Amino acid sequence: MFRTLLFLSIVTLVAVPCFAQGFPPPFQSGISPSQAMAGPNDHGFHQAGSISGTVINLSGDPVKSVQVQLQDASTGTVLSSVYTNNSGQYVFSGVRHGSYEVMAFSGVRQTSDRIEVGSWPVTANLRMPFSSKPDDGAGQNAVSVAQYRIPEKARQEFSKAQDDLSRHKIEDGEKHLERALEICPNYADALTLRGILELSASKTDNAMADLQKAIQSDGNYALAYTVMGAALNSSRKFDEAIRSLERGESLAPDSWQTYFEMAKAYIGKSDFASAIRQLDHAQSLTPDFPMLRYVRGFALMGLKQYQQAATELQAFLEKVQSGPESDRARQLLSQAQQLGTKP
Repeated sequence: MFRTLLFLSIVTLVAVPCFAQGFPPPFQSGISPSQAMAGPNDHGFHQAGSISGTVINLSGDPVKSVQVQLQDASTGTVLSSVYTNNSGQYVFSGVRHGSYEVMAFSGVRQTSDRIEVGSWPVTANLRMPFSSKPDDGAGQNAVSVAQYRIPEKARQEFSKAQDDLSRHKIEDGEKHLERALEICPNYADALTLRGILELSASKTDNAMADLQKAIQSDGNYALAYTVMGAALNSSRKFDEAIRSLERGESLAPDSWQTYFEMAKAYIGKSDFASAIRQLDHAQSLTPDFPMLRYVRGFALMGLKQYQQAATELQAFLEKVQSGPESDRARQLLSQAQQLGTKP
């Protein structure tokens, strides 16, 4: 599961008016193959450590088949994802030096720990907020029945796919992903990841078909709704995007990527005030993600609050000094400064 989208920031170019003016692509945030490939603060160093631990419940019992994600602490980008074994254990190897967030998910419940990785092994034990194994069922606080039905071999192929993608081995990752889906065609995590890859290749129709199947396979899988929202945004179907994202929000209210996509949908509808509210929520969950500043500057331009827009764009450029978004931010900043001086 790529919650913050491998997560992954999708590098899809979106053909809508506001996007054409430099609006960020759907997952310039956290869920895409491209950005998830590098570790946090990656400046070309290759030192690597490892992270391992056990996921337990409030009673101290190990919990199996829980998804554990490794996220860049500064951007929220999901770098890798694994499932705990029968002893509740997980491991991430080959982790570059830096700051990370390790997050465990069971249904809509989650727990996390922030850690620093050097060249030595790091242990991060996580405690889930329930006292015993949740019952299978359709309730919001229950682990999805669909998750328990995934064959172990499919999980292994999916984990290999994520690992390959995180190392820029796209072709190998796609092969493992296809094997996972051959073993289990209704594997929502794998369908969603394939949808992300298809979005990054501008195959929006294919992506939406896979995402719809993922939702049908596991109606409690929040990430599928969030990525579907991104796909609908790219198709200019903003009202549908908002409906999908609202469903994702109800399942995972702490997913900042959902609010980020929601803001983009509202900008597509020229409802800039609602976009700002969504960005406020996203920023409360991940305050250090620079793209939030960029999108907020865009929304403030729409509200004709040019001085505030200039402040946000300058803050973005302090963090991100090169790249297409930086070039567009400089253009917007120049416009904001000119318009802000007019009486």
